[in-house]
Amino acid sequence: MIAVTVDGVTANLGLLGVPDVLEREQLYQGNLTLSGNYGGASTHGDTMSFALPGLLAGPATVPLRVEIYQQPPSGTAPGNCSGVYCPGTTRDNGVVSFANAGTELTEGSAYTGAAAAAVWKFRAYFPRGN
Repeated sequence: MIAVTVDGVTANLGLLGVPDVLEREQLYQGNLTLSGNYGGASTHGDTMSFALPGLLAGPATVPLRVEIYQQPPSGTAPGNCSGVYCPGTTRDNGVVSFANAGTELTEGSAYTGAAAAAVWKFRAYFPRGN
């Protein structure tokens, strides 16, 4: 399972970063630490749970959107990998699937090379209340 560390919580942002005057969304952002266990062909990725202290969303709340991106330190080249969050049925069972130049990485190759060496970040948008 990918370890999620929250850097900050930003309220009052709506879709696409537009101010949400109705306060319908909560934005969480932070770092991802890859587990080294990408999973088999049936999972298409590594599990990512948002069971975090202080998360306003309930356990059954699936994020509205999750952005996965690289943030390499200055002076280093980014890898040619991308990460995509694939929502599950709850906030705790989504997966992150990695691809290199558009081709999904496999269990044996996902955590060797560019994906493993990259600094991964995320932004997750959750609905507020109901």
